[in-house]
Amino acid sequence: MATTTNIHALLKYYATRQNNATVNVFDFCEYMRRYAQHHVEEQADLVSYLTNSHELVRKELEKLAAENQVVLIDSIPEKQEVIVIGFFIDKFVERYQDMKSNPSLPYPSHTYLPKNTPSVVYKTEPADLFFNDNLAKQDMSKKMLYCLKLPRQLPTILFPSTVPISNMLEISLLKLQIKLSKEEYHDYFLKKLKIANPGKELTVKNFFTAVTKKPELALNSIRDSAESFYQWNQLCFFVKQDFENLKDITQEDIALLQSICIIEYCASFYRNKAQQDLQRSTALRNLELVLNKPPYYFSKEAIKMFSDSRGIPLLGQYSESDLNDYLLKLTTESVDGKLPMLLTFKMPAGNRNFVSKTKVLPLIVRLCNDARETVREILTKECHVALKKFEAIPEFKNQDMFEKKLENIIKNISPALHSILNSGFIQAVYFEMRASRETTAEMLNLFHDGLIPPYSELLMISKEEILTDAKILLPIWYTMPVLSWFLSLFLGPPKPKKKPQPKKTAAVETSAKQQKKVVKEEKEEPVNYSEKRDPAVNRKTELKQAAQEAEKYYIPENSTLDRELASYEQIWNRIINPQTRQDLTEDVNALIRDYTRKITRSLKASNFTPDRIRNLAETLAKTPGLQRIKDKEELCMYMQLYMVKLLKNL
Repeated sequence: MATTTNIHALLKYYATRQNNATVNVFDFCEYMRRYAQHHVEEQADLVSYLTNSHELVRKELEKLAAENQVVLIDSIPEKQEVIVIGFFIDKFVERYQDMKSNPSLPYPSHTYLPKNTPSVVYKTEPADLFFNDNLAKQDMSKKMLYCLKLPRQLPTILFPSTVPISNMLEISLLKLQIKLSKEEYHDYFLKKLKIANPGKELTVKNFFTAVTKKPELALNSIRDSAESFYQWNQLCFFVKQDFENLKDITQEDIALLQSICIIEYCASFYRNKAQQDLQRSTALRNLELVLNKPPYYFSKEAIKMFSDSRGIPLLGQYSESDLNDYLLKLTTESVDGKLPMLLTFKMPAGNRNFVSKTKVLPLIVRLCNDARETVREILTKECHVALKKFEAIPEFKNQDMFEKKLENIIKNISPALHSILNSGFIQAVYFEMRASRETTAEMLNLFHDGLIPPYSELLMISKEEILTDAKILLPIWYTMPVLSWFLSLFLGPPKPKKKPQPKKTAAVETSAKQQKKVVKEEKEEPVNYSEKRDPAVNRKTELKQAAQEAEKYYIPENSTLDRELASYEQIWNRIINPQTRQDLTEDVNALIRDYTRKITRSLKASNFTPDRIRNLAETLAKTPGLQRIKDKEELCMYMQLYMVKLLKNL
């Protein structure tokens, strides 16, 4: 043994030399004193044990007892003893190594321990829970001795934590193989399996051959093959059925029944693990499908709220760590130097959004279409007000200033569009698609020689058109040259005066501010009409509040309900004729209004949740009149948003 100052190692060595786990503390202290005298030159830390070995050893033993590595037996100080748990662990580790080479040896039980050994030496656990916890992740750093309780009054099994749990499964398979290899059992159990699986005789024979002659294939069939789980359950059932009813049961039969229990626990664990892996992989594929659907960009919080086609949340079918690992993989993994499949861009508020690489261009087109009308309305209104007051409009005379004006408006009404146009991956997406020959009409319209065109081209807005539209809204006398000149003298902006107007005194300003504050508070102060309001009004208010909560669930950040409705309408209503398209939309809206009016008579506000709204929309979408509309998913989403709008505007 190499020189050491570790008391636990020396204690195990001392117990091994005397071949007994129970060590007299007084004798061990004397041993430590002699050990220190002999090795003090090699280990200077042993010098403290030369004069005060008893006190130091007792303190170390108390620490080891607190860590459940030894058990102190209280008695007379000169006869105090300590049980070294590590001694038993090492002994049973050797036993399991011998069992791998000689499977006929029985499993060690608590009866193998010396008499009067306290139960605190081992930790008793149900075998099924032990295998379920440790097959997933076994912590072999703990020095513990487990006592596994088996069902049907089978003897317990002692198992040291330093032995891989897979060794016990291998030993169990070897014991089963020895038993089934005997002539009287081989043909008998093979016949029972064939009878239980008619038409699958060849599969059953191959499975039984692997169990009896190829232990490695049998072990792999438990761990990896989902098809053999049913056959393993059948075989274990047949063996238990025959051997549990024996009157003169031998030690070999008991070991076989113990092995069957271990095989069942392991097979059940790996079956559940395979089902969970399948569920997780299916949910992650559904996640990827949802990421490629409108609105095409999602925050991390929105991704957590995704659900499958049945309305079941995806988060739960996989864990949050699985989601984080999957998103990290999609946003960082690059193949052949190409961009990752999932790209991220930062919003002005600081939060990040995810967008699929293949949906970057459709997203830009969608956001541009959504923002175009709003931008036109804002510009037309500002231009109309300025023309009406005969004010100068420099943005409509200089193209660069007009582009800057458009960028500022887009930054306010559609931060997502502004962020994605200014992200670092736009040009990389273009060049990658051009290199892969995936050039589309959308790309040709969006890129000019690899560069993003100005906002006026993206939004298809020109300052001349805006100016013309604003002038059309003016009264007719603004178009008469002489009359408009006279009007400009009275309505136009005043010329700047030479003398500045006198400033208000501090007292006047304070008084004005206080008056404005009082008026504002009076306007904002809520009035409580709950006592006078009738139940119908209260119910409407509750429904409106429920609709507002549902709107937060459906509407992405920096978007509006009307914008989302218009976006989904463009997808499911593909009719080219404007009048026919408008008539179809109005018919669908009327159908939704009638349906919503009926259900709100008995609908409680607490039940108006996104899940309930989705169920109502799916039911309505199955009506015969809507069967010709192909894009059912977008139509359902449109119906949900329209129901929210109706109840929100009650």
